[in-house]
This record gives sequence, C-alpha cells and structure tokens, in this order.
Amino acid sequence: MARKMGGRAHCISAVAALVALTTPVCAWAEDIAPKVLPDRIEDVPSTRPDPFPAFANFAWRAFIALSWPSLTDPAHRGLPDRSKKLGDPGPRVWETFKSRSEIFQPRDAAPAKWASYAGENPCGPRVNNRTKTLSAFNAYADFNQASFTTGHFSGPLVAQNGAYTRYESRFNEAEFDSLVDYRGRKKEDQPDRDHPAQFNLGSIAVKAAWRILTDVDTPAVRQRYYVVRNAEVLDVAESLKAGAGVCSKRDIALVGLHIMIKTRYRPQWIWSSFEHIDNVPPAGSGEAREPDAAEAHAPYSYYDASKPPPVMAPEIAAPASISALNPPKIDPEPTQVVRKLPINPEIMTMNRAYWALPDLRDTVWKNYMLVASQWPTEPQPNGPQNDGRYFPGFRADANTPGEPYQQGDAPLQNLANTAMETYAQGAPSSCMACHHVVSNDLGHDFVAISEFQGGEAPAKTEPPQSEPHGRFPAVGIVTGVNPAKGYLTISHEDIKGLMPAMEMTFRVEPRALVTEIHRGDKIDFTVESPGFVIRTVKVIEHAP
Repeated sequence: MARKMGGRAHCISAVAALVALTTPVCAWAEDIAPKVLPDRIEDVPSTRPDPFPAFANFAWRAFIALSWPSLTDPAHRGLPDRSKKLGDPGPRVWETFKSRSEIFQPRDAAPAKWASYAGENPCGPRVNNRTKTLSAFNAYADFNQASFTTGHFSGPLVAQNGAYTRYESRFNEAEFDSLVDYRGRKKEDQPDRDHPAQFNLGSIAVKAAWRILTDVDTPAVRQRYYVVRNAEVLDVAESLKAGAGVCSKRDIALVGLHIMIKTRYRPQWIWSSFEHIDNVPPAGSGEAREPDAAEAHAPYSYYDASKPPPVMAPEIAAPASISALNPPKIDPEPTQVVRKLPINPEIMTMNRAYWALPDLRDTVWKNYMLVASQWPTEPQPNGPQNDGRYFPGFRADANTPGEPYQQGDAPLQNLANTAMETYAQGAPSSCMACHHVVSNDLGHDFVAISEFQGGEAPAKTEPPQSEPHGRFPAVGIVTGVNPAKGYLTISHEDIKGLMPAMEMTFRVEPRALVTEIHRGDKIDFTVESPGFVIRTVKVIEHAP
C-alpha cells in the first residue's frame, strides 16, 4: 500500500512474496501515468478539478491487474503469477475469484472455504468448479441482463452469430468473506435499512459478458478476443431436447467486464466498465472516436451494417427475459445494437495511452477499452440514505455539487456497457443509480445479488422474474427539478408492483410536464416500466 506524504510516495513493503490484490504494492492514486503491472491502485482519496485522468487510470490499472495470469493452485486463488507477463496464457486473476454459483449453493448449503474449488457445479457432478462454467442453478438466469427492479431481470442479448450472450459474476476474498458472514446469520439478523450491511473494504466484484463462438467466427476473428477454450456452457438445443440443463464444451470470447471496488475513501464503491472494441460501431468523433471494427475488416459482435440501426424509443426495446417459463430459442434473432451516447473524451484519451504501451499493445488486451467510470463524491454518511452523489450521472438538483467539477448541465456521456446494459443506456440509468435503487437503498451496500438480498440460496428449478411491464401509479415529494432536460428527483412512497419507497431520479416525457413542478411539491405520477419514465404528473400539494 502506498501513501502520499510530504510530496513523496512511501511504500509499506510486503513481508511475503504473495500479496493479495486488495493490498497492492507501491501504487498510489495521484499517479495518473499508464502502467502495465499486476498491482492495482488502492484508492482515489482526492481528485483535482479534472477527475477523469485519476479515475480512468484507476480503472485501467484494476483491469490489467485483474486480467493478469493467475496462480492456479487453490491456496492462492485471486493472486497474480508474478513470473508471467500480461500476454501470457492461463486463467486470469479474476477468473480464480469465487463464482456466484460456488457461493450460493443449492438447498442453502454452505460454500466451501476460499482456498477450495469444492461444491456443486451448475453443469452437474462431472464438472469441477475449476472449469470455466457458463450456467446457473436458477434456470437460464445467466442469459438475462440486470434491471432497475429488485429480483427481476431484463432481456437477453443475442450476438450476430446467433448465440445468446452469457453473464458471469465473481467475487474476491474480501467480498466472499462478507457474503459468507451475512449468509451465515439468522434470518432476523440479515441486513436491512435499519441494520445495513457494510462489506469489507477492498471487496471486488466482477461481472463478465461472454460471446459464444461458432463456426462463423474465423481464426482471424478469434485472435482479436480473450478466448477461453472448452468452457462448459449450457447448451440450448440439448437442454430443450432433454427438458433439463445440459452443458457442452464451447469456446467463448470476452466482450464486456464490469469491475466494482469498495475503497476506504469511496465506500459506495468505484465502478469501471470495459468492452471489446468490436462490439458496436463507434459513437464518438474526432480524437474521442472509438476504434471501428469495420476499418479492421472485422465483424461487429452486436451490429449488422446491412440492416437499419435499432430504434431508440428512447431505448432499444428489451425482449422478455429468459426463464423456464420462457425458454431460449434454438435459432434466436440477433440483436441490433448501437451505443446511444459517446464515451467521455478523456476516457478515450486514457484508452489510447494504454493501447500505446509496449507491454499491452502486443497482447489481446489492446482490443478492450474503458467505456465508463463512475464514483461517489459524497461518501459520508455511508448507508442506505446516501447514494454517494455519484458522478458522472444525472442529478436533477444542479445547485448543490458534491465536488467542484460536478455540473448538473454537463453534456450527457456514455455510462453503459452495450453488452450488459443494452436496453438502459440513457440517463438516469447508470451503475450506481441502479445499484442504489435495487440494493443500497434496501441496506445491502450496493451488492445487487438476488440470493444475498433474498436470504435463501436458489433452488435448481426456480425461474427468474421478468422486469415489470406497464404503468404504475405513485405518490412522492419532489426533491430536485431540471426542466431543461426533463428530469425529476422524487422521494416517493412504495410503488406497488414496481419498487419500494426511495429517492430516485426519473426522466419525464413529455418534458413540458416538468415546467409547473417545483421542489417540495407533493405529486401524483405514473411510471412506465421498463425504462422508469414518468408519463403523467399532477401536483396534489404545493410546496410551502
């Protein structure tokens, strides 16, 4: 760990050669120079007037450290192999974290200790938990994207090669210890708003998006991705034929990676999201333009240039979630995807700086880019009542910035990963906005894991629930207004069938509905889901 003292970096040396990723060696947050090392930056305790270089560098350093080849024996799960280079083969550090299925076992069985791969595997007894597995104990749960509603899912994403994208979550030892601690408590001692969870500092959660490779993916295409060969993957055709989950060996390509890290100075976690550069066409321009797969004569994973672009109304329409009651199709229609908003230009500058590094440019990791970074600006008090006043991210009240660089009318920028938040790319959607609504506001410390929130491990036959569809009446007090962009922040009562009572920012359509609303007004309003758009609003009691 390093601290900046008297203008010099002072490092606390490691006693042993093995150093956990949560206690990096000689890395300090004010260093914004790109580096390829197996150690991440520990924290971003303060930021200059321009915060993006520090947080973008934090994100990249974490991405590289987590993508470093890992030690492979169970006793050293989650630790880098310092004898190797970034481009060397083998499982990556994050891939030796505990998987979601290892922690939340069927029949509420306790997970094996950290330094073990024991436990049931979703693909059955023939598969060891050392093997990369894309399947879930909940039927087809790893097919679906997350939503803004606790316990519900958005729809799946189908690549242009006709394969469903699959999702995988893993957790480092610090977060594993917290999850095991809370899971081991009695039901009456589970965290809630009055007794909120406080996960260990240094907790890291990773969520990956994988594209299953098929015969149409040529060797030239495959070499552009980080590929895991012979992963155990739920086979749609064989599962439908058997009436039960059947896994087959498939090669899979990494197309997206979320990284969430809980730090001392940012206890609402620091959020970073990476994508493969070939996912969709570029949305930026000039120096902020992303690489274009077409210029490299490579296909997009989620866009067909011969077809019309998707209709944004205001988002790409999400299909129904996959479940035992709505099983996947053998030959699904590919999803046509574009990026709705451009990536922040300073993030793109940091991307280019990393791509130019000799130790990265000759590896497959040169084909990945940071697409979004988000962090809290008001970390205290730490608890359900505080979303951290996240930045970037739309806040209706533009007059009380958490830090000087926060501007309510700043240009909208990308805060979504096209492979993970395909159907929720626009404001007010973002990682921290979603996780506050579905988790932190309920006392779960931004950890949006349905098994953790529900207090019971999944049964193998339990289907996931789709995100609610329809219009839902609600009542609340307006706490922030932005007429120019058509947003209201509302402290609302329980919205039956949609979400519990909380404070949340909503988009209002048409925008003209906002013009007669003021902070402090008590209002009746109607929310449309998916999308969380207010369609009607009426003042029932004016602000005093």
